[in-house]
Amino acid sequence: MKLRQWRIWHRWLSLLFGLQLVVWSISGAYMVFFDLSFIHGDHLVKKLEQPIADNALTSPVSWVLEQHPQATSVRLMRQWVKGSLQTVYRVESQTGTQLLNAESLEPVTLDRMDIGYIARQHYTGNEETKAQVSYIEDRPPGELNPALLPVWRVDFNDLAGATLYFSATTGELVTKRHNFWRLFDFFWMLHIMDYQDRVDIETWWLKAFSIANILFVITGMALLYFHFRPRRRSRQAA
Repeated sequence: MKLRQWRIWHRWLSLLFGLQLVVWSISGAYMVFFDLSFIHGDHLVKKLEQPIADNALTSPVSWVLEQHPQATSVRLMRQWVKGSLQTVYRVESQTGTQLLNAESLEPVTLDRMDIGYIARQHYTGNEETKAQVSYIEDRPPGELNPALLPVWRVDFNDLAGATLYFSATTGELVTKRHNFWRLFDFFWMLHIMDYQDRVDIETWWLKAFSIANILFVITGMALLYFHFRPRRRSRQAA
């Protein structure tokens, strides 16, 4: 092709697809700049060590299995219930997960106040930061995996916009979110061009724009060639 044709192709490709190159650059820079542990919100929570005392009163595991013969997993753990740290059994089965008082084997149900107290134990921020506790059973926000439902959501009124999610049945921390993670998720959506689920890295949008930007680079290299190639002297000049 002649120089003029290369310029037309380069101009139109830059207008139609050059913006996505800028988006890829900005989003990629953001995702590389921040450490993943920070994005995951590890700094928002502290690791709680809750060892079980040797003299703790517990019923034998065999009693738990007699009461719940369909159990697939039984684990002894410590959990905050009604403001005190109690020893409980975490029982998993095909029908779900539940907590049992380790001594009486009575079911343990966590309410809003329990989750609020548990969240305070995990949270690393200012103890005076206000928090709002809400229960989510269906229609989760986009930042939460629906497979984790039902959960308790605890929103802290801090600069990071920290949100902690806890299992509704066991009170265990299942995930954590904050504004930097939300911005990371937004940039990830723009980067892979999956504007709905934000998980598909092989969308046709991504493939089409990648091919178009390769053509954009090729036309740019062609223009460089025409600009720097040795020019032949005309016969008259010769």
